[in-house]
Amino acid sequence: MRVRVITIGSQGDVRPCVALGAGLKAAGHDVRIVAHPGFEALVRRRGLDFAPVAGDPRELAVGENRQLRELHDRGRSLFRWVRTFNEVDAPLMRQRLRDCWEACQDADVIVASALPYLFAYAIAMKLQVPLVRAFYFPVSPTRSHPIDFLPQWVRLGERLNLASYHAQRHFLWQIARPWLAGACRDVLGIRRLPRLEPFGELDRKQQLLLYAYSAAVAPPAPDWGTWIEVTGYWFLDQPTNWTPPPALGAFLDDGPPPVCIGFGSMTFDRNELVRVVARALDLTGQRAVLLTGWGGLRPPELPRNMITLDWVPLNRLFPRMAAVVHHGGAGTTADSLCAGVPTVVVPFFFDQFFWGRRVFELGAGPRPIPRKRLDAETLANAIRSAVTDPDMRRRAAAVGERILAENGVARAVTAFERHMGVRREPNRLDGPAIGRSTTAIA
Repeated sequence: MRVRVITIGSQGDVRPCVALGAGLKAAGHDVRIVAHPGFEALVRRRGLDFAPVAGDPRELAVGENRQLRELHDRGRSLFRWVRTFNEVDAPLMRQRLRDCWEACQDADVIVASALPYLFAYAIAMKLQVPLVRAFYFPVSPTRSHPIDFLPQWVRLGERLNLASYHAQRHFLWQIARPWLAGACRDVLGIRRLPRLEPFGELDRKQQLLLYAYSAAVAPPAPDWGTWIEVTGYWFLDQPTNWTPPPALGAFLDDGPPPVCIGFGSMTFDRNELVRVVARALDLTGQRAVLLTGWGGLRPPELPRNMITLDWVPLNRLFPRMAAVVHHGGAGTTADSLCAGVPTVVVPFFFDQFFWGRRVFELGAGPRPIPRKRLDAETLANAIRSAVTDPDMRRRAAAVGERILAENGVARAVTAFERHMGVRREPNRLDGPAIGRSTTAIA
């Protein structure tokens, strides 16, 4: 089948879809990844076709954008997030839809991650081909609990729990529909979009939804339909010939295991956050590996108890850490849990609050610290708890072992082919996760 995978955003958004694409290609499918130009080399190294989508997500991550910074500081409002994202990114919307349309016109099926999902929905509707949703966090309605963006103390009951999802979808669709309608009219020739939100339509048609996370971390709801699959994480194989910088090896060998601190592509006041991190390390006496990330987290002067890195394979670094502190992105959370080390989550916005809560509920880390409540003393207390609690380390290791026993890509490919009616012998990719190893830096 000609499978066209649309994924935009940061590394955490794109890498899992590339891993899925590699699995689909190994199963004999013709796969094209539609992503930002900066990911072309990553895609082509896996032997996959590539088509570009306009824009550079780094500009939103590291730019001095007041709206995005305020959004990250306020954090939890999904409606505000969608509205602000549309306002900031609006000039690129039509071009991105046009790029996706040109890349997908020969598709037999379209796979889309969360951010470009509405583009993919419109294109799949125009082509009348199936749309497979590939999401990294749970959004499917359930009677078990209300939408994640309500405060945890809210208790609604089964009927209202279910209704909360439909209400959220309706409001989000009303926010997104006006700008999408104009883009679809200009690019696709679609004169009118449905008034009802499309997510429910896809569920009613039982269109496949793949959740790229582990059931050991977030079990599926008991009332989800059979078209919803929690597959396990989609880990992309890391380079086997990577050699750690000599300075990193020397730093790791020069004392007890450090903590790793990094906030990925989040937008923040760098100076303030560096001060908080440095003070927390002073209070705990901990050494640290600081991942600068797209946000440019870098102290003006490097103290002896800290080393900075622009990039390192996380599956090689994290197993050598006493604990990991990060923003709670789905991909980084997967890496830290897979490594089996305690995790301190500092969520900025959106699904990061969900992953922070799940880490805490699993006993694999202390209670998450929302970004707007972060200070040096609170961070120091969380780091102390993570590095000194043997039960927390034991529970984190147990979660990591369960994740390592899974092969999320193979399970996703099997679900994809079953849903699409492809018949073959049992998938040869079944078994431990492809290319996934927690072999630490020597």
